[in-house]
Order: sequence, then structure tokens, then C-alpha cells
Amino acid sequence: MTFENWIGIAGGIALFLFGIRIMGNGIERLAGSKLKKILEKLTKNRFLGLVVGTLITGIIQSSNAVSVMTVGFVNAGLMPLDNAVGVIMGANIGTTITGQLIAFNVDAIAPIIAFVGVMGMTFLKKKPWNNIFYTAAGLGMLFMGMMLMKTHMLPLKDEEWFITLVASLENPILGILVGTLMTMLLQSVSASVGVLQAMAASGALGVHPLTIAVYLICGQNIGCTTVSVIAAMDGTKDAKRTAAIHVIFNVFACIICVILLQIFPGVIGFLERISGTENYSQQLANANTFLKLGATLIMFPISGLLIKLSRVIIRGEDAAGGRRLIHIPAKGFGSSAVAVSSVELECDRMFGLALGNMKLVAKAIFTKTKGDIEEINNNEETIDFLNHEIAMALVDINRAGLGEPEARAIDRMHHVITDYERIGDHAENVADYIVHLRDNKLVFSEAAQGELKNLFDKVITIVENAEDCMKSPALTKLHEIEVAEQEIDDLVDEYKNNHISRMEKRQCSADIGMLYVEMLTDLERVGDHALNIAQAGFNKL
Repeated sequence: MTFENWIGIAGGIALFLFGIRIMGNGIERLAGSKLKKILEKLTKNRFLGLVVGTLITGIIQSSNAVSVMTVGFVNAGLMPLDNAVGVIMGANIGTTITGQLIAFNVDAIAPIIAFVGVMGMTFLKKKPWNNIFYTAAGLGMLFMGMMLMKTHMLPLKDEEWFITLVASLENPILGILVGTLMTMLLQSVSASVGVLQAMAASGALGVHPLTIAVYLICGQNIGCTTVSVIAAMDGTKDAKRTAAIHVIFNVFACIICVILLQIFPGVIGFLERISGTENYSQQLANANTFLKLGATLIMFPISGLLIKLSRVIIRGEDAAGGRRLIHIPAKGFGSSAVAVSSVELECDRMFGLALGNMKLVAKAIFTKTKGDIEEINNNEETIDFLNHEIAMALVDINRAGLGEPEARAIDRMHHVITDYERIGDHAENVADYIVHLRDNKLVFSEAAQGELKNLFDKVITIVENAEDCMKSPALTKLHEIEVAEQEIDDLVDEYKNNHISRMEKRQCSADIGMLYVEMLTDLERVGDHALNIAQAGFNKL
């Protein structure tokens, strides 16, 4: 082996990994906005989840993306744990399609595929053509990386140290360990299996590579679970259980494979014969496919037991609320397909807290309840926290290649979280006024109380209607909110005049009168923010 050979192998692996990533990203750009709907609507049970997981992974060529996406959906509450099991198993089957694709000998046309893809994405900027050629460029790079690896791995078969190393991998435990480390290093089971196929095709694994490679493949499938584990680390309990099921499935698949090979060693010869005795790359691809299919056939009927086992491993339930993110994963989304939905759910939570505080202060004016002001202040801290974290998440998502609908959704959320936060601020202002009233034993006149109750009812109603309009925009709804907002403005002017009249008649003091006017002003501004929220919905159209 020369230095040039090692450089060539490194370059081939880099080109191969980059090709897989580019191809997967291109396909996700083509179908990314639809992936969320597919996963949400077509995973109503475990079997459909299995089918959808297989198809989507086969399309985007990344089990990591699908498994992380699934963890994200469970974390966001978009998919129950029971249905996620099928998707995880399907993703394991779907990822074998990459190996089957690699097994085809397209070395002669690989540069042409890459050239056409790069030229197309350079000169055709209009979607979806740009994404189609982007995907083709990735596919061409993938095959060219394989060519480069196979060419520079040829001398390995004559190196004594490598022959000794390969022979040691016939030990199942060592082979599984090395395979696990390979995938943990490359962060892609498709890539690690592809590198193994390149080694086999070059003859570096000997004339019977399957006897060694099968244990490496078992380990590679275990190694790929690290990505979903990392994605779930700061997620909900069910998100962690989803990652645990991914690990359990692949570990059990490995154990089953090792046991069967010890009992029925003739399986290796059978795979060699049906794949072609000299088609080493195809042998490995088929072994990987049969391993995943066999494990699924055995474990899918007992998937309920896997769920129970995951609950034993990950115990307890999530604490409700608090100053933390519930739907946005701390380790990233894994896919833009789940990102928008996750942030939308966190925005819904933020809106619920802001509206809840408005209802709490509306009650606190007239009825003192133990801990009511503390609850309002705690909610306000969470609202401020969510405003910052959601804004940061939106910036991160914007850096990814998003389709037009997703980009509009991100823009809409940028606007509405500011209005949610300001509604929370105005509720907090009113809470401060209430504290002053209680500390100084001040009470509004009956007339002022009636006006405040009426105004609070109208403000809370317009905020609720504005959120509905934002989610389901309609010009008739927007017009109703505009009329309601003007009505609130008119009432505030009327009530301020009434207040002046009461002041002149000495029916209320100057101190309490100032607080009354401040409350009116805050409620009027909440109406303004409600109108902003309703108008933001039209970014969806």
C-alpha cells in the first residue's frame, strides 16, 4: 500500500459520504414538505408505520434521518410510541436499498450522472428541477466514491497485516465490535456497509468475504442507533423510549443472526450462491437485506413486548410544563420535515400560557386566590424563555433548505411569538396593578368593575378568535376581528371618559383612577396584538 492509495481511499470515502448526503438532501427537498403529512396520516397503526418507514427510508436513503425524524415526531407529540415501533423497523429495512443500489455495476456511467447533475443544478434554478439535478449529482458522487475506494483498496488484499486483521474478524464478537465502531465513526449505516462492499469488491476481504462481513454488518446496524440515541437525550420519555426500541431491535437482530449462523452455517453458502459466487458486493447487500427482513419478521409480531421493555428501561413520566422546551429537541431536529411542526407546537404552548395569564388576571381583579399572582409571574418567565428559545430555533431552521410553505410558516412564527410575548407582558402589568390594589386595600367602584369585566371578556374573545384566524385564515374572520378591535378601542375611549366623570364627582380617588387608566391602556394594546396575530395567518396563503 502506498501513500497515494491511502489518500485515494480517504478521498473515496469522503466523496461517497458526501454523495449519500447530497442525494438524501435532494430527495428530502423534493418531498420534505410532504414527509410530515405522510408520517402523520399514514402511521395510524404499526403495520402502516412499517410500510411507510420502509418506503421513506428507501426514498431518502437515510435510516438516520427517518429514525431521528421519528424520535422528533414522538417528542413533539405528533406520533404515539406504539406507532413509532413500526416506523423504526421499516427504516431498518429501507436502508438496505442503498446497499442494493451500490451492488449495481455502474462505474462506466457514474461520472456522466454526476456531470449531468452538477450542470443541471448550476443552470436550472427553478424548483423542482434544481432539486432533481441536485439529487442526481449526489447519486453520481456516491458511485464515483465507490469507484475510487475499490481502485485504491486493491493492494490491501496482498498486505500481510491486513490479511491477519481480516482473519481475526471471523470472531463474531470482534467483528460486531469493529462494525459498530465503523458506523459510529461514519454516522451512517448505509455508508459503512458501502465501504464494506467496496472492500469486498476489491478482494480485500478474501474469496469468501461474507463469512467475515456478516458480523461486521451486524455491528454496523447496532452502531447506527447512536444517532437516534443522541437525538432523544434531551427529549421526552417517549422519545427516549423510541430510541431505546431502535437499539433493542438492532441488538436483538444481531443476537438472532449470530445464533442462527452457529446453528446453520450453510446459510453463508446459500447467500453466496443466490448472489453470485464472485459478486461480492451483491452478497453483502443481500446479507444485509435478509438480516433486516428476518429480524422484522421475528420481532414485529412481538413489538408490544419491545414497547414494554422500553418502559422498563426508561421509567416514569414527563413533568408537566415548566421553564423548558417540550416539543423542540435540544440536539437538533434531524430533518426539516419535523422542524416546523415541532416549533408550531411550542408556539401553541406559548400562546396558551399568554392567554392563560390574561384569564388569570381577569379573575384576580375581582377574586383573590392563593398563589394566583405567583402563578402569573411563573408563567410569564416561561413565556419569556420560550420566546427566546423559539426564536433561536427558527434561526437554525432558516439555515436549512426549506420549501416555500415551510419558509412562510417560519416567517409567520417569527411575527406571532413577539405578539404572544407582548400579550404576556401586558397581563403581567395588570398583575402588578392588582398587587398594588391589594397592598393598599384599594377597590374599584361598581361601575369601573363592570366596565373592566366587559372589556376583559371582549379582549380574551378577540385573542382566541385571532389565533383561530391565524391557523385557518379567512377574510370574513379577519374582518370580524378588525371590527372587534375597533370596538375595544371605542370602549376604552368611552371608559376613560366615564372615569373622568367619576373623578369629577369624587366617586373614585386619584390613585385608583390612575391604575384604572393603565389597565385600560394595557387591554387596548392586547387587542392590537390580537389583530397582528390574525393578520399573520395570511402568510400561509
